[in-house]
Amino acid sequence: MLFVTPEYNRGIPGCLKNAIDWASRPHGKNSFALKPSAVIGASPGKIGTAVGQQSLRSVLNACNSPVMGAPEAYVQFTPGLITELGEVTDKSTEQFLRSFLEAFEVFVTRVHTVVPTERFSATGS
Repeated sequence: MLFVTPEYNRGIPGCLKNAIDWASRPHGKNSFALKPSAVIGASPGKIGTAVGQQSLRSVLNACNSPVMGAPEAYVQFTPGLITELGEVTDKSTEQFLRSFLEAFEVFVTRVHTVVPTERFSATGS
């Protein structure tokens, strides 16, 4: 699962936290258990969601979701960086995001190699 989130007061949006809380309950029916995840975000600031991402990683760890630790992706969003069609206009940012997604694909493959597929359908705590 790829989470793309803004940062609100150095944390994640309340609606995202609420959705994760609901999806991880009731006990024994955790939707995130053993499912690989990664976090990315963008903000106008130079450290682009770094603190909010760390908060989300902590929540996902508590939900027993293996979280990709590196590379990390903190994008400083500027007007025109992404078009209405979702195209990234800055070539270095585009390449960085492609590399991030390639690393996530490798991470997902590693997690699925270590944790047998049949365990993904089992309930987690």
